Amino acid sequence: MDYYALDLIAEPVLIVDKEHRVLFANKKAREIYGNRAETCYGLSHSFPAPCYEYEGHPCPIKNIRELGIEKSGVLHVHKTQEGERYFYVIAQYLLEKDFYVELHIDLFDLMENLKFSGQRTELLLSGGPVVFFQWKRAEGWPVEFISPNVSELLGYTAEDFISGRIKYSDLIHPEDLERVVQEVIYHTEKKSPSWIHQDYRLRRKDGEYIWILDHTVPLFNEKAEVVGYYGYLLDITEKHEQGELFQILAESNPHAVLVYDFRQNKILYVNQRAVKLFEYHKEELLNIEDPISLVFWRDKQKVYENLKKRKEGERSPISYKLRIVTKRERIKWVNLSSSIASFKGKIVSIITLVDISEEVKREKILTRLATRDQLTGIFNRHALIHDFERLLFQAKRYQTPFSLLILDIDNFKKLNDTYGHLVGDKVLKEMVKEIRRILRKSDIFGRWGGEEFLVLLPMTSKPYTPAEKIRQAVENHKFSGNLKVTISLGATTYREDDTIDSMISRADEALYQAKQQGKNRVVVI
Repeated sequence: MDYYALDLIAEPVLIVDKEHRVLFANKKAREIYGNRAETCYGLSHSFPAPCYEYEGHPCPIKNIRELGIEKSGVLHVHKTQEGERYFYVIAQYLLEKDFYVELHIDLFDLMENLKFSGQRTELLLSGGPVVFFQWKRAEGWPVEFISPNVSELLGYTAEDFISGRIKYSDLIHPEDLERVVQEVIYHTEKKSPSWIHQDYRLRRKDGEYIWILDHTVPLFNEKAEVVGYYGYLLDITEKHEQGELFQILAESNPHAVLVYDFRQNKILYVNQRAVKLFEYHKEELLNIEDPISLVFWRDKQKVYENLKKRKEGERSPISYKLRIVTKRERIKWVNLSSSIASFKGKIVSIITLVDISEEVKREKILTRLATRDQLTGIFNRHALIHDFERLLFQAKRYQTPFSLLILDIDNFKKLNDTYGHLVGDKVLKEMVKEIRRILRKSDIFGRWGGEEFLVLLPMTSKPYTPAEKIRQAVENHKFSGNLKVTISLGATTYREDDTIDSMISRADEALYQAKQQGKNRVVVI
């Protein structure tokens, strides 16, 4: 075979044998990669072993062998003479020659030729190269919505899909279907925020198959269950007809997307959702001197720790929650997902920010409902037990003292019977407010049940003084209606091998003695 005819092809082409040895590299491949290795993985990655042995580096040749398919396409980051670049690699096995042909397509070179960059996302979804699908999570992935330009992609109308006459899964090539199904199952169970499928084939109405790039995002219900998916499909059969793949997908993304150069601490790209999230103009974000200044001060250490991992070579996806500060100085909670990619010859972090401020707000409300007494607003029994267990653990491990007070209102039943439960409730709320006024910030105060309350005093070995201070404060407080209210308190201090039950039992006994001795007093056991 005249390999040198391949020098006429404008993209890198490699002829590779079954041992991954490079039999020939065309002129473009030599210009981009040089002559630094004898294997395809050494030439494009500088790896000492096949790329599939490294996380995040699927091998098209391995796919062809294991899946028994004719050709396979994957996305790779390759090391070139000018730095790392993002390539789409298509491999095909030639049976009569017993070798593989690899075509390497530089995706970011293609972006420079895009003709659609100034168009609105809505126009792209109706007449551009990107087709929008929304699928239901059910057998066959029934289509619930589809952009009209699907007819340009597949020859079918939107009505063909929405009516159910055409099932999306029926159009996937039989050799690709199981892989696509497994990818959906994996990311659904993992609850991935989004993913890009390994390229697969769809059958057009005319019977021809086209290769598809599918960027899928799951849809969640209020219970955080995946109920469907939406995706952006791009025909990648003819690479020269496509362009600015990344920008189209980023601008179509319903969440904020940033390209961040973590080595230079500079934002290289933001989509319109990011502009809306941060409330800055696009130019302001791109020219901001220190992007970390956008992070709430209490979360900056978390960001610095993850930046350190990136600079040390960590390439796996990173995800965590943090707060950001907008231009209007509003604080918003976001879920940050970071992935490594090559962008214009640089290794960068592609960051997706999902605004979860409303979710965090709802969680705080639910947490408060679950841990607070509805009448007084202080901790309930469940929350008290949680903090009690924490103090016990610290005391046993670090020998730190703490004390327990149990108190209740003297003659509270008589007060309720005389003045009614509404007055009784008001007395409870006033008493709680007065006690909270004099407690330390570190003290833990809650309602144990009925008119009985519990106070945990960290780092306190002598509980009499703070207990007496509480008793006097309640006795001297002017309650509504000029009611005279007093309390009795039982107190104890942690002892070795104590449990919640043992400390409660001693404090209860002390409270009982205080009642027997005439009430309105403190007894310590």
